[in-house]
Amino acid sequence: MTIPIGINNMPEAHPKEYCDTWDDNHVKMPCSKHNLFLVHQNDKSSKKNRWDNITYSLNKPILSSEELEKAIISYNPKYKDKWRFYLLHTFFDECLNEEETEEFFNNLLPKIIQLALQLPTLVTKPIPLLKQTHNHSISLSQMQIACLLANAFLCTFPHRNVSNSKSEYSEYPYINFNGFFQLTVYSPADHYLYEKFKCIICYFKKVTSADSVLNGIVTYSRRRLPSGDLPYWLQSTKKLTNLYITSDGTIEDDGDGMLQVDFANKFIGGGVLGHGSVQEEIRFLICPELLVSLLFSEKMLHTEAIIITGVERFSDYSGYANSFEWKGVHLDVTPVDDTNRRYTTIVAIDALYYNDPKNQFKTKNLRRELHKSFAGFSWGQDSECSDVAIATGNWGCGAFRGDCHLKSLLQLMSAAQANRDVAYFTFGDTKLMDSIHRMHTFLKSKNITVGEVSRILIKYYACLETLPCVGVHDYIYDAITNKAWQVLENKGYQSGVFPQCSQNQFLRNNCKAVESNTTVLQASENSNTEFDQTSEQSHQYSRSTSAESRPCSSSNLIKSTSEESQASSSNIKNSSPEVPQSTSSNIKSISDDSQSLLTLNIVQSVSDESKCLNTTLIESPSEESQLSSSLRIIESTPEKHEEETKLKHVDSIGATDHINKQDIQDVRFLPVNQFRLNNDKERTMCIKQQKNSWLQLNDSKKDFQSAIEKSSITGQLSILKRDREEHDGGKRVVKRKISDYFSPKR
Repeated sequence: MTIPIGINNMPEAHPKEYCDTWDDNHVKMPCSKHNLFLVHQNDKSSKKNRWDNITYSLNKPILSSEELEKAIISYNPKYKDKWRFYLLHTFFDECLNEEETEEFFNNLLPKIIQLALQLPTLVTKPIPLLKQTHNHSISLSQMQIACLLANAFLCTFPHRNVSNSKSEYSEYPYINFNGFFQLTVYSPADHYLYEKFKCIICYFKKVTSADSVLNGIVTYSRRRLPSGDLPYWLQSTKKLTNLYITSDGTIEDDGDGMLQVDFANKFIGGGVLGHGSVQEEIRFLICPELLVSLLFSEKMLHTEAIIITGVERFSDYSGYANSFEWKGVHLDVTPVDDTNRRYTTIVAIDALYYNDPKNQFKTKNLRRELHKSFAGFSWGQDSECSDVAIATGNWGCGAFRGDCHLKSLLQLMSAAQANRDVAYFTFGDTKLMDSIHRMHTFLKSKNITVGEVSRILIKYYACLETLPCVGVHDYIYDAITNKAWQVLENKGYQSGVFPQCSQNQFLRNNCKAVESNTTVLQASENSNTEFDQTSEQSHQYSRSTSAESRPCSSSNLIKSTSEESQASSSNIKNSSPEVPQSTSSNIKSISDDSQSLLTLNIVQSVSDESKCLNTTLIESPSEESQLSSSLRIIESTPEKHEEETKLKHVDSIGATDHINKQDIQDVRFLPVNQFRLNNDKERTMCIKQQKNSWLQLNDSKKDFQSAIEKSSITGQLSILKRDREEHDGGKRVVKRKISDYFSPKR
């Protein structure tokens, strides 16, 4: 295809005449002379050209779904006794009325067939396959895309229907619609399948209408990052970029002009031609030009992304999953560039699926998700789109069982590494919106780097072994408040109070895990990034019952009992001015199964052997830090005191030569919740800390409310839209950064 210069010119096929290619590097086209099938007549077998049979069968009058099935089977005789087009029949029998059915078979279907049979003149050369490990791009005109989709609808593509894992196209998605036509509607809960069908019909009605102008271009690109281009996450000094987060709106409606994330399957399109109707499938249904990527995109590897630029939207919708409904024709007014591509860029990145959600916190999985998102977010860094923001949401959550708090944080880290701002949509979840906003504000206020967050995250998995009910956000608040991330940067350690009772066994079990995790996250230039070859310490879950997966909108904080709440005044010491009050008030609650506070679960990297210590760090000796020992008491039970005696001389935990003797003397072991404030000075200090915590929380709420009020000045989420201006007859992008969205209009 020859790409035109100017928005009013029509792209032309290139070369002029059809050039046949039939090999492993190109799509095997239905119109190829090599597309043959066996015919048995008079006890003799012969090979005939399949395209001739397709043309003959489709040129016959087709006035019902049964006749359409018969035509499709005629050039797919191998599947005569295997394909049963239930959805195709019930759609016209039960979903559409008689008038609509006649309209389809008398007017629309003949246009679809005519469009499909133009394949040798519209697509004059087989399309290269976007194979794994290769960076490659394909540009197609909207007319060529419509022709290819018409052939997919009529199931004409050869070698694409076999499900055998050793088949030629086993690493590619299905493109023919036979699988979609075979779906069954058992109950009203399955009626969303009819709504998916309506989106396809809507697309074909639009592209075959007399007034349709299909002069646009769509580019499909595959991007792979080699190991040498992958970030060293533990060493990253990047700071988090700007964030706009809202519970209203959607990526496709309000991410105008941004890189819009497709929560993809590794087989792009996912279940769009099956039962799927969630984020990726919905996007492919309302923008069917995305479906062509199924024809030539091989399954994505761990450091690959697929980027699609210029697609048009054809349908409106409502609902999600089983509640999905087609809501009519959408008029896409997105401006175009000099090559007639719309300013719509889809970034398809696939997340991991977890049988056990706890495994997503393993370091090799954290590294994989960071690499995957960075492969997509860093697209176009050297182009004019280098400052375009990312529009995303709960990537890899829901059916893939990802933790929303973790996945949002990983995306913020990748976006920071790619120097892009983020617009995050929580799809109606206001609690999640508040939680992510507080975390982002907290990290920004502390100037925390991507590397420092990485260090904290690799420790969190070890924490889950002992405290499975502690949320990742709570752990991060606590670790940063106690400056735990700085410990991992030093080969030595800082003086402090070292508990040797309630935490030592935990450290013995997890010290090596933290050590190996730190190594795993740093990608080696010589390592194969597609498969993790680093051995990781296996952790045995010691609890009798596994932790339940946490809902995304839940803050997952430790709940206190009524008896513990009565002792809240004695636990004020856990409240910190650095942590939001909702977090502070919950961390101090202690159950029988988790008797050690998060503030005591800080693993230090010590000496060249990376020995681990667990400590509450002590600041420089100011007046405030000279509180009595009752404010630094290590909570323990009498039973654990006996265990401490046994572990007293363990070399792997000790390093006691460097411990301040005065610090050891300050440690007293008492039963849980048996603390006292000895004098007025201590009471005054605690009250002051509590007051500061409230002030910090109120300031945070004011800042967030201010941002929300600003966003409502020009209408709901209108600040996410890019400003545009006329230039040389085309429309240009002026503002792209999130920081620009809050600036006054010029």
